[in-house]
Amino acid sequence: MSLDIRAKFMMVVAVTFFIYSVFWALAPYPTINLPARLILDLANWPLDSLETPLDRNTRWLSAIGSGVLAAISIFLGGIVVPAIKNADTSITRTTILAMIVWYVIDSTGSVASGVSSNVFFNSIYLGLVLIPLIGINSDDEIKD
Repeated sequence: MSLDIRAKFMMVVAVTFFIYSVFWALAPYPTINLPARLILDLANWPLDSLETPLDRNTRWLSAIGSGVLAAISIFLGGIVVPAIKNADTSITRTTILAMIVWYVIDSTGSVASGVSSNVFFNSIYLGLVLIPLIGINSDDEIKD
């Protein structure tokens, strides 16, 4: 996969994560939080609590999580995409490590919390980020 295609793929991932974070950020607002409730119910498969109002801690932790995800999406688009274009292996390796650390902590905590189905979704998100990053070499051809 060329650096240009990798960079475009990562930008799509970053934008997708940002849109997801906006929907998730609606959790604290009961009158408009249906998208957030759907996201949270999907992560805690099966769909069985969509009509249940979100408790205070879920709303609060969703605000925190969605803010962190929005920040990550901006880092991916603003730092990692240019790093891919420049075959910057330092940034791409650090991003791979950061995403694996997130995956292990989030997935382990999900299993410990009784929400093992979230590991499936985490695996999809991890794959989307790793696909354009794995295999970049500093000697890859750089195009402007």
